[in-house]
Amino acid sequence: MELENIYIVLVEPEYSGNVGFVARVMMNFGFKHLILINPKIDFNEASIYAVHAKPILYNAIILDDLTKLKDFTDFNIGTTSKHGHDYNLLRMAITPRMLADAIKDVNGKIGLIFGRESIGLKNEELKFCDIIVTIPASHMYPSLNLSHAVAIILYELFLSKNSNKPVKFRESSRIEKEKLLEYFKRVLDAINYPSHRKERAFIVFKHIIGRSFISGREAFTLMGVFRRILLSLSK
Repeated sequence: MELENIYIVLVEPEYSGNVGFVARVMMNFGFKHLILINPKIDFNEASIYAVHAKPILYNAIILDDLTKLKDFTDFNIGTTSKHGHDYNLLRMAITPRMLADAIKDVNGKIGLIFGRESIGLKNEELKFCDIIVTIPASHMYPSLNLSHAVAIILYELFLSKNSNKPVKFRESSRIEKEKLLEYFKRVLDAINYPSHRKERAFIVFKHIIGRSFISGREAFTLMGVFRRILLSLSK
């Protein structure tokens, strides 16, 4: 994992102060890339809170749609304060420490996505993500301030990076993952998997692939298995 390859993404941030503080904490831990999706802020006010991290704020990439993030990243990690369960797969999440360990050997470009201060990320936006992260907090008030949440996760990633574990493999690219997911969909269609269960099965598989950060070789091998399955079924 290279900090240079991690993009901090704020979806429709609503408070200028939070965005300034996020830029500041990014500089504290060595992160450079900030992407803002439809920001609702005053940049002059945000720059006051950014202090010496103004360059991060001024160089932020502005996008009008979250899906355009695919032009910048290979993996996308969503954040939520709402814990999932077996019947709410979109919000089944890992902790920041688990995330840091999972991506320690990854060199691809990663989007770390944070939602609005008021409502967080919507379900459709969580579907865009490969894995979901949540910060354990008291049930009395589990929702953290945006800049505090960013600080906690970046701190864990910073510590992980500085453990200096060597890279062991080439992780699968975004295109390889998308192709793998496409094959999985084709298999579901080929076996006449019940239509009302297809989306659930697809989300489960996507999250498994996201959490494991499979290598390019592993993705290629799985695609080969799916091709064999489809070929056998066609006969």
